[in-house]
Amino acid sequence: MAASGATKRRGSFYRAKYNTLRFRLGSANKAKVAIANRIARTIYKVLGGKSYKDIGYMRGDPREGQIEKLVRKLKALGVDIQSERHQMIYSVNKVKVDSTGIVLQ
Repeated sequence: MAASGATKRRGSFYRAKYNTLRFRLGSANKAKVAIANRIARTIYKVLGGKSYKDIGYMRGDPREGQIEKLVRKLKALGVDIQSERHQMIYSVNKVKVDSTGIVLQ
């Protein structure tokens, strides 16, 4: 019962895992048993004192993909980017941003 509910909750990790397992294993019932096993192991760990947080379908920060795409666009424009960690992006060339877009100086 818990596996059926967990596989129907939108945006949950168990729903995403169920969908991948359903196609990989070829059976919805086998996938539900695998999800039930995973839930049982999670409950065991939580009862043992560990904390639990549902990581959801999307892992990580959804803005990371957008940042990577913008860095690729800057590289395509010819900007020499020294560090790809988004906290420390800096360019050797001067870049001016105006209403027409990005202009290298």
